[in-house]
Order: sequence, then C-alpha cells, then structure tokens
Amino acid sequence: MNSVDNNITDWRKKNVYRDRKFEHLINMLVEDKDTSIFDYNKDLRVFAATVGYNFNTRKPLPHNSADKIPISLYTYANTEDDGFIYLLALMEKRNASCLKDIHLQDSIKIFEEYCNGGLEIIDNWFKTPQAIADLTKLETIQNRLLEQLDTNSLIDNDMEIEVEF
Repeated sequence: MNSVDNNITDWRKKNVYRDRKFEHLINMLVEDKDTSIFDYNKDLRVFAATVGYNFNTRKPLPHNSADKIPISLYTYANTEDDGFIYLLALMEKRNASCLKDIHLQDSIKIFEEYCNGGLEIIDNWFKTPQAIADLTKLETIQNRLLEQLDTNSLIDNDMEIEVEF
C-alpha cells in the first residue's frame, strides 16, 4: 500500500463529534417518524453548524469521550456534505491553508464547535412557550429562520471576503 492509500484511509477514519446531551434533538428531528425534519443525523449537524455560524456561536465539545457521539468523516464525504466542513473552516480562518490535509482536524473542530453551538441554539428555540405547542417543531424552525432573514436584510450583502492563498 503506498502513501496515497494511507492518506485516504486516514481521512476516512477521522470522526466528526457532537455532544451527547443533544441526543433528544437527534431523536426528535431525525429519528421520530412523527417529528422528523431531517433524513439523516449528518443533515441536522450541517444545519446546526450553519445556525451556529450564523449566530457566531461556537461551543467546545466535552473532553470526556463518553459524552461525545461520532460520525465518520467518510459519511459526510460520501454525499459531498464534507464541503460544509471545509467551507466553515475557510470562513472562520480566512486562509486557504485550512484546506490542506495537515489542517483537517482543525477544520473538523471548527465544524464540531459551530454544530454544538447551533444545537444549543436550536434546543433553546424549542423551550419557548410557542415551540412547546408546536408538536413537529417545523413551524418553530421556520419562524426562527424567517426572523433571521429579516435581521440579515439589514446587513450589507456587498461585503467582500478576503481569503489568503
């Protein structure tokens, strides 16, 4: 096996973690047939990371491995959803070197922390009186996204983003 094969094996075995304390969100939004909004756990994680990024909320994961649940990076790459991991790292670092293999773990960590922050935000959305009455939680998510769109319409969308290469 040559070194190229070793690198492929290595990245496929890398894990992308989330905090176990949000298991109830996975159950509600992915697994429960009456309230599922997302087809797969990784889809909710991508959405949560986007929410976390939008609200500029990164939350470190617990240090204890028993408090974290992994999904292999290959699961994301299999459907090309790993692009979101790299995009968030690029948006955060503003330096294309974060896309190099040697920085892959750092890019995953950025995604994990935005996902963790986003899951916390989503969890808080569901604790409001209106959300408690929303059995499927879809209306709550839609309303929060619409509120955010209204807020973001005040932002200058012509802002240029500089990235070092």
